Amino acid sequence: MVKNNGRFLSTSIILLTFALLHTAPMSAQTLQPEHLFEKNRVIASYDLFEEKVEIDDFDAVKDAVADWVYRVGDEWGKKVLGRSDLRNKNIKFVEVLRRTAKATAKVAKGTGFYLGQFNGFHLIATNYHVHLRLVNEPEDYKEIEFPFLDLSFNFGRIFGAWMEIDLALFAINVESKWDRKILQSVARNFSFDHPITRNQKLLTVGFGRAKNHYSDMAGTWDSDCKVFSGDNEFKIKYGLDEKDKRAGTWAFAVGCDASDGDSGSPVVTRYTGDIIGLLWGVAPKTPIVQSSQSLDNMIKENSPAIWKNLNYAVPAAKIKEFLLEKINSGAITDKVERKTILAFLGVDSSS
Repeated sequence: MVKNNGRFLSTSIILLTFALLHTAPMSAQTLQPEHLFEKNRVIASYDLFEEKVEIDDFDAVKDAVADWVYRVGDEWGKKVLGRSDLRNKNIKFVEVLRRTAKATAKVAKGTGFYLGQFNGFHLIATNYHVHLRLVNEPEDYKEIEFPFLDLSFNFGRIFGAWMEIDLALFAINVESKWDRKILQSVARNFSFDHPITRNQKLLTVGFGRAKNHYSDMAGTWDSDCKVFSGDNEFKIKYGLDEKDKRAGTWAFAVGCDASDGDSGSPVVTRYTGDIIGLLWGVAPKTPIVQSSQSLDNMIKENSPAIWKNLNYAVPAAKIKEFLLEKINSGAITDKVERKTILAFLGVDSSS
């Protein structure tokens, strides 16, 4: 057919690329993937197909597709992390990066992170839609793996899962005193009261699969990885739940590159290490958000596009507000669950 002679994309590969784009997994702005070619979706095919990719390099084709589909800003900012990155003193926020990476775990086909020990339980946070795999396929996903701690633990008790904040809290079974000590050294809870402000510089780590075929841990902290919505501006974004029913989830908008597999990643302030949100939504991208200049203009103009084609996270403040409402309304009746969640929220259970 075609020899390894440096020829470029043929018609057949272009058609294949269209197929890849059409079926590319879009990590849960809704729980059901939205098609890229729906009505009102703008696709800049010229950007992708003018790029020269050798026809025999299928991985390069997939990388180009993934980069183009998920990218925010001028460049793809996700970097697969190695242990040397966690010691790199040229990274001004390396301490924040190190702690965040060590506390981040592979959960099912998504991401989660260690919060700390509350009421005697070692809690992990992830997305509601990620935890569904833990519940529905427990034999396949029973191990929660911390790559940079060289530790893994069995999935334990679930303390709740709520789609309105796309959050699931569950425990891992930690038997060793030494393991408990290691986990405690990297533990960090949500900073529920920390302000979320426009242009706030962020850092995220997760296991997104775009340009990362082996699902290694990758981090992003490029110039576009910041808050795009207004100061403490939160909105409910609507999509479909696992039963195809319309449902809403609280969100603020971020410009950090993310893809399928990054769901459940911590959204961290770059220089202080505060966890201000939980990444949950990857929206289909249009050309306007794949230009850093256009992104800057969107912020200056407070453009409605901020709420359509960026990535989204649940604000920590809404997590606390929502769960306190559940507690106060009597919706959480189990005494252990109630006490553990209150401890997680930093509320005295005796009051």
